Amino acid sequence: MLDMNKIDISNIGLASSRALILFDAAARTGSFSKAAELANVGQPAVSHSVRQLESTLGVKLFRRLHRGVELTVHGQQLAKRVGAGLQEIRAGLDEVRVRPDQPERLTLLVSTSLASYWLMPRLARFKHAHPDVDLRCITQDTDRDIPQADFDLCIALGSGKWSGMQQWLFTDEELFPVCSPEYVKASGDIRLNQDLLNCELLHLEERYHSRFDWGKWFGHFGIEETPPKGWVSNDYSIVIQAALEGQGVAIGWRHIVQPLIDQGLLVQPIDDSIKTDKPFYILSPESRPLSKSGEALRDWLVSQMKMEKKSDT
Repeated sequence: MLDMNKIDISNIGLASSRALILFDAAARTGSFSKAAELANVGQPAVSHSVRQLESTLGVKLFRRLHRGVELTVHGQQLAKRVGAGLQEIRAGLDEVRVRPDQPERLTLLVSTSLASYWLMPRLARFKHAHPDVDLRCITQDTDRDIPQADFDLCIALGSGKWSGMQQWLFTDEELFPVCSPEYVKASGDIRLNQDLLNCELLHLEERYHSRFDWGKWFGHFGIEETPPKGWVSNDYSIVIQAALEGQGVAIGWRHIVQPLIDQGLLVQPIDDSIKTDKPFYILSPESRPLSKSGEALRDWLVSQMKMEKKSDT
């Protein structure tokens, strides 16, 4: 019996993908003529393809009958494997095929805090304006693996040097201390940076590379004292939640905390702020050009940020 596990498919040749399809059609219909009708080719093309397979494999696949054909034992074995393989291929094509009646799926990669405090309150507006887009939002709290991630658009912090990426400016990185109104009342006056040294400071612990922290904040203003360790988390959304609950003072990135300030949930206890040279960018892989829906999402993200900046002035 022919052992299909030992067949070297490379010997069949690339052209035989067509031969395998025609063989499958003949095996299912029991007729070279019907197989030719299904494949929209002439009957001689089916006969030639079957002979090509039989010559390559060194076995007979069909017995020729008066009306039609019948699979041999070898033919049955091959038909089972080829049929299953083609079925898997058809299923795979159906999974990725874009249908006119299906919404286009876009994947947006953002940080957890940006998704929670900036994106989600606005997302209904985008869905209302673009009901034909199926937006998939996934979160990742480090920029380290962005080059390997699968996304259509991504909002990342960086120097602007992203190899293999198209990029558009999203917003500057501006930061300042924030806390709850209740914390200010309980702590007394917090007017100067020096006053912050007496506060419970909420720290963001970065695992892969250092972003702006309390040490850099005080150093920027010439304060050499080591800030108290205080409360630490490696998830910025948890840091902000702790500030909302009155547990201390956090460093707030304006585009994330400004909506919470506007709602009166957080306050900026001192007037100082810092704008770094590392703005946030919207990225898209150069290897996968943006669709019209992707362009619409990019433009919407930029316009929403511009609207927020205008409302702050």
